[in-house]
Amino acid sequence: MKKIGILTFWNVPNYGTFLQAYALQKAIAYLDVNFDVKQIAYLEPTHYRQYYAINNAKFHYGIIDPRTYVNIAKRLFSKKIKELKPFLTYYKDFIPCTKPLTKRSLPTEYFDSVVLGSDIIWDYSIRFFNNDEFLFGNNLNCKNILSYAASFGTVKPKQSCPEYVRTGLNNLSAISVRDENSKNLVNQYVGKNSIIVCDPTILWDFRNDENIPQVKESKYIIVYGSDFRQELIKGCIDYAKKNNLQIICLDSLDDTFDWCDKNIKQNELNPFQWLAYFKHAERIFTCTYHGLMFSLIFNKKTVFSPTQFIMDKASSLIDYLDLRPVLVNFNTFEEKADWEWDYDKINAKFDTLKQSSLQFLRDNL
Repeated sequence: MKKIGILTFWNVPNYGTFLQAYALQKAIAYLDVNFDVKQIAYLEPTHYRQYYAINNAKFHYGIIDPRTYVNIAKRLFSKKIKELKPFLTYYKDFIPCTKPLTKRSLPTEYFDSVVLGSDIIWDYSIRFFNNDEFLFGNNLNCKNILSYAASFGTVKPKQSCPEYVRTGLNNLSAISVRDENSKNLVNQYVGKNSIIVCDPTILWDFRNDENIPQVKESKYIIVYGSDFRQELIKGCIDYAKKNNLQIICLDSLDDTFDWCDKNIKQNELNPFQWLAYFKHAERIFTCTYHGLMFSLIFNKKTVFSPTQFIMDKASSLIDYLDLRPVLVNFNTFEEKADWEWDYDKINAKFDTLKQSSLQFLRDNL
């Protein structure tokens, strides 16, 4: 058996993060019965404490931020840490993984190949990632290290990078990224070519995943995210009343909205129950990257409220699918919600990108 490790944001309590890890493990394992594929059960300690301990947001953001005290209060008095801890079980129960590894033990663990990715694992500008050199392939006990759909996230062109970033990129056997900005940054930093591949969630057939249950509700709009334009919020309320739809908010970052009919907290849904709400929704209203991804995967009519943070991650995909008119350009909620989506065309483009992405993995594993 060929021992393959996947290094990503392990144990992060976020549905999209979990599902991209789940999908990549499934896709690689499916390529060859001789692949023993496991997620590397490691997360940089500062990053881990961002979710599962009382944090000092001042350290993370570099300024005194009122959210510092809000964050601490929530974790002390609202049992937020307890609410997030079920994710530790989800990762362990649903995704094959190594034994827990630390900064000291990870460099001693041998792999035939290591895949870095996906998600914004290369955004070294985010303070609480704490300059984790492993995410660039440094100090790993492996000769064949490649990236799959890695992204630099919010890092901008011409921005200087730490030396460990260049060292890691130079030592990679093959490089694939998720977006045009990351492709350009790889070339800028080390003069190497890379290819754009699809997010791992496209590689796996979630439409037929047996872990996804039914939901008891019907005729509803899903709301997922934290930052929505006020005119779209009003449009959502009006559209729901006009079409007799319930508005259901799925908690992302302590999101509870009084304009929604129902708010479901994170600890009430495992990732597959969360997916079920997307799969059976009439409409989806989101401002997140993976909220958009699963809207597209399930061929839903989607209202997207883009932020710059998300556009840094999603603009390449949006342009590839020719969806800027509906997803990015300003339209009313009703115009977006009733847009005539050509999912035959979108699915064909997804399939083309999926096949080239799988070929990248075959060629390099």
